[in-house]
Amino acid sequence: MRIIRLSARDMTEAVRRLKQELGPEAVILSTRKLPEGGVELTAALEPEQDEGPCSPGAGLGELEQRIDALARRLEGQLAVAEALEGFALRPEVGPVWAALRAQELSPVVIYRLLEGLSGQGLWARVLIRLRKMLKIHPGPTPQGQGPVVWALVGPTGVGKTTTIAKLAARLGLSLGVRVGMVSVDAYRIAAAEQLVTYGRIMEIPTLTASSPAEYADVMQRMSDRDVVLVDTVGRSPADPRGITELKQILQAWPGTTCHLVIACPTREADQRRIAEAFGILSPHSLIFTKLDETAVFGPIINRVVETGLGVSFVTTGQRVPEDLEEADAGTLARLMLPTRGQQAVAAAGSW
Repeated sequence: MRIIRLSARDMTEAVRRLKQELGPEAVILSTRKLPEGGVELTAALEPEQDEGPCSPGAGLGELEQRIDALARRLEGQLAVAEALEGFALRPEVGPVWAALRAQELSPVVIYRLLEGLSGQGLWARVLIRLRKMLKIHPGPTPQGQGPVVWALVGPTGVGKTTTIAKLAARLGLSLGVRVGMVSVDAYRIAAAEQLVTYGRIMEIPTLTASSPAEYADVMQRMSDRDVVLVDTVGRSPADPRGITELKQILQAWPGTTCHLVIACPTREADQRRIAEAFGILSPHSLIFTKLDETAVFGPIINRVVETGLGVSFVTTGQRVPEDLEEADAGTLARLMLPTRGQQAVAAAGSW
């Protein structure tokens, strides 16, 4: 990796010189105002990696993924360069950019949030834009024409089983909805037993299935329920065959809708891989778990923007059923912004 630090009289000149020295692929690491005037910019350039030629055996899907990844990288770098050039005329935007990047919002998302903004009241206007970006998906609501079926899908360890129990308790015990639960996690007997135990405690019928035929059968037996919640086997995003097998099981009952569960502490790059891999299940909403285990919430809106899906629920702990909340755009948006005291400190400091 090649790293350079350069000084210039303003950000416009600094970005121009950066492009000349490192090219458009350079990554801006930091910027700051100099005491004597002007700005200092630190940037890096990753060496090109030879991924080898696309052989005749390389699948079209792999090629499309490479193209998409390259497009995202270029779009992000253009957003960074354009935004920083704009900061030369809008220096008050710098601290907001830095705060949002610290929350791991993608440069493209931040660019959209800050586009055209200047002057006073920036934080309040960014909050409004964040709320508008955060799509919300309603929870399962009985329709009166057969059960509403929600299958929670995602990788292992994200809390699908516990989230199913929380949802079942909220619907069945608090709202009086006739709930059923189904486990198609035949690979982890303990997970199926855990769901059955939850069902026994809450007096909610709970069945298991391990094949398309069994799934269709147990769903038929659940036809008197208002809502059926389906716990599924966790699959790695690197296991497309396993995800396809899961899809074949869930397709045995056409009314099944999938909802993708992602653990909030999962790093940004891995969250993107998860969303891409489970996209073949055509999820209807996103559920984010373990919000209590991180202080970085930007990837939530990154997934909303990239997938076009709304957030239906978030979880904030292990307690059943207390630590489950319906997603709220205002609440989630505020998580991504610093407190008022931190905003004041950021505005007074350098960026």
